[in-house]
Amino acid sequence: MSTLGASLERSGLGVDPLRIASRRRTARCAALSTRVTIGRFPRLAQPAWHPVPPPPHATKPCLSAQRNRNVAAHSMKSAANNPPKDIEGNLIGLFEKADKSKFRFDEVISDGSYSYQKSGEEKEVEGLISDGIAEFKANPGKYVAISYQTDMTDWPEDQQKYTLFTRKGWQGLKPEEDVDGWQTWLVSSYECLPKIDLGDAADPHTDGMKYGGDKLHDPVNNPPLQPGRGMGCADIPGLKIIGDVDPNDVHQGQVGNCWLLSAISALAEFDGAVHKLFANTPGGIEDMPREAPNEYHVTLYDLSTWEPVDVVVDERLAANARNPGKLLGATPSDDGELWVCYLEKAFAVHCGGWDEINGGQCTHAWSILTGCKEVYTIRCRDDGMYSCLGKYNPNEDKWEAQHSSIKKTSRTIWPMKWPDVGAEYGGVDGEKFHEVSADDLFKKIAAWDANNYIIGAGTGGSGDDTKDTDGIVDGHAYTVLRAIEDVAGSGFDMVQVRNPHGHGELENGYWDDDGPGWDEHPSVKKALRPVQRDDGIFWMSKEEFFKYFHNIYLCAKDMSDFLRD
Repeated sequence: MSTLGASLERSGLGVDPLRIASRRRTARCAALSTRVTIGRFPRLAQPAWHPVPPPPHATKPCLSAQRNRNVAAHSMKSAANNPPKDIEGNLIGLFEKADKSKFRFDEVISDGSYSYQKSGEEKEVEGLISDGIAEFKANPGKYVAISYQTDMTDWPEDQQKYTLFTRKGWQGLKPEEDVDGWQTWLVSSYECLPKIDLGDAADPHTDGMKYGGDKLHDPVNNPPLQPGRGMGCADIPGLKIIGDVDPNDVHQGQVGNCWLLSAISALAEFDGAVHKLFANTPGGIEDMPREAPNEYHVTLYDLSTWEPVDVVVDERLAANARNPGKLLGATPSDDGELWVCYLEKAFAVHCGGWDEINGGQCTHAWSILTGCKEVYTIRCRDDGMYSCLGKYNPNEDKWEAQHSSIKKTSRTIWPMKWPDVGAEYGGVDGEKFHEVSADDLFKKIAAWDANNYIIGAGTGGSGDDTKDTDGIVDGHAYTVLRAIEDVAGSGFDMVQVRNPHGHGELENGYWDDDGPGWDEHPSVKKALRPVQRDDGIFWMSKEEFFKYFHNIYLCAKDMSDFLRD
């Protein structure tokens, strides 16, 4: 055994110097459950006499439901500089201006139950149901659905009523179908693109995809989903591959790949980085998706050779075998950007399948996305000090062999010298490997951030996505968006973090979205411009950050160099 390996064994770290697959601190998570709420309408009994109706009653049970030296460096970063996008407002505007001929109205018979992911405005109207239907169909950009009691159309005019659901706020509104039900719904959907069969344009990957032992697709019961073609996936006007790239475009699906999605979210901070991944797509992506079959060329690195390769995928996205008609992977952004979906699909194909990306490390993803070997895992030791680890084997003086699938890559990581950027903050003494304190590590993080490095963070725990601590998910990978020392001369060192779920934030923190810190320190609020929105993005103090995050991940590549390569 090598001297280094032996010393690590005596220190209790094991014979193989250090393993990524640590049971205690692996930043991975299992599938994210889609949040669905159930609602239910009561059925009304027709009044016994007219014209004055008695109070209605329900005949069915209601069961449903930096120091500031680094601020200028953020000029490369999209989310750090751009004001928050009014996604919902912009989308509603697109619906209202959309070609009315592309709207479709589907009738559903229901027992009064319906589900939704987010609720919005609804308006109960007393009046002729036929007038309500006419209003609904005349304004499909304003309304997403209308519902009414089926037999009420035969009631006297002054006793009829209906409910209009506005598009504003509602997401995933779906009445539960029941052929023997008593309620009728009309639901509008938008077909941005015509329905087509890809034929010979289909890629060789999608039909045979599997995940968790399940064959994903069945041509009749669970076909792969084609965004914008009336299959319930991104059927919205303004559909596009890339718009204003932003970390908020990333929303994890049902695969346990938070490590990948947080890595992608960090990459999305840099204007042009995502465009570069799709640059080899024939004809360019500016006007995609098109009405004809769409094909995307995504450039990723083969870690066995460290050479870039183009992964070619068609427009179909993997459907969930256990929830037919729904996406397995990441969802399109709220404003209709599809780049995350196709990047994730290409990544899965590149690694050998969806199961190959179920669990992993941000560092591995960044190597595939950027071709960078200099990726680091910084781990908190039991004594509160932090060590720097990576894939360079000092005993053999070479990088460990890797594979694009993290399942087929050696899990051994070795003590490494800290990156040159931030070296003035401890951890470097000739050939020795030193640990650093949390205070010095934060200074390093701020220096890495100022040099356009990509940074992530991981929590401890099992990673089964069922537990959290103060809103911070256990065993989960997050993106570090910004790290700023002494904000506005206040003495506070601050970190901005993002949850790849796209929701779920620190709760009851001094600097959470509605925490007391912002009102008590207005200069900090003015400098950082916090937004009160459950979008997974939140601020933390340095002390809060190190309380919850025990692993830091780093891709030591200046992204301005990546964009010039």
